[in-house]
Formats: sequence, C-alpha cells, structure tokens
Amino acid sequence: MRRKSISGPGVLLKGLITVLLGLTLVTAAWAGSQAADFKLPSVLDGKEYSLSQFKGQVVMINFFTFFCGPCRDEMPHLNQIYHENKGRGFVTIGIGLSSDPTQLRFLVKQLGLDYPVLVGNDQVSKDYGSVEIVPTTFIIDRGGNIAHKVLGAKSKADFEKLIRPLL
Repeated sequence: MRRKSISGPGVLLKGLITVLLGLTLVTAAWAGSQAADFKLPSVLDGKEYSLSQFKGQVVMINFFTFFCGPCRDEMPHLNQIYHENKGRGFVTIGIGLSSDPTQLRFLVKQLGLDYPVLVGNDQVSKDYGSVEIVPTTFIIDRGGNIAHKVLGAKSKADFEKLIRPLL
C-alpha cells in the first residue's frame, strides 16, 4: 500500500498562507485598541519614561532585543524618522526586551540613537500582547490608540506611509 505524501510545495504554500493570514488578523485585532501605559527606565541615565507623558503625540514604540540583527538594521531608520518628525508631535521609543541594560546602552551608543531607549520587562511585553517576534513596532495615534502593529523589520518608507496620515 502506497502512502500519500503530505509534504511538498502545495502543502508548504498553504501553511505559509495560513500563517500570514493569522498574522494579519492579529495585527488587525490591535487596531483601535487603547495603548497600555508603562513606566520604564532609560538605558542611558535611568530617567523614567511613560507613554502617558507623550499624550497628544504620535508615538512609535519599537520592541527589540540586543541580539536581533534585523532590529539593529532598522534602528538607524527609526532614528531618522524621529529626527525628521519630532517637531511635528512625533516621538520614537525603543523598548529592549530580554537584554542586559549594559548591552542596550552599548547598542544605543554604537548606533548613535537619539530617541529614548528603555529597559523593558515581562509586564510591558504582556501588556502589548506578549511580544514574541522582534522587532515588533506599535504606532500609537494622538488619542492614545494603537493605529498599527508591525511585525518584523520594515523600511523607512514603509514606516513613513503609516506615520504620515497620523501627524
């Protein structure tokens, strides 16, 4: 008796489509939800930052880890976006997860990041849906609602398309 193969390009493609649809639904489910407030220390000076202190501004929150290559690749673009839009009521915030503060401090200095980079914890990860994929970026509108949840690294142009209509 011959066994039917359950592998091959068709099965792989169906699986990939299922995963992508699932990610799209997860992303869409966040849209319009109130963003959770947090109070976290800066990796550079320990100053506490909270989301609520940026009320009325568009906020891009980028979750990353020290060892994430794609995170490192997109951070200079996030820094450029921050500089180009900070006078328009926009701020970028980085939140390092599962990383030693010394490593995060080194990364901030190495990449010359000017936006606040904070030491994350399990609670902030949980509050934002148990962040498991890095980078994960949330774009918060002026009303404090999640306008976009972006999974994975994106280009500067991709982020600008999401941010511009909110400014």
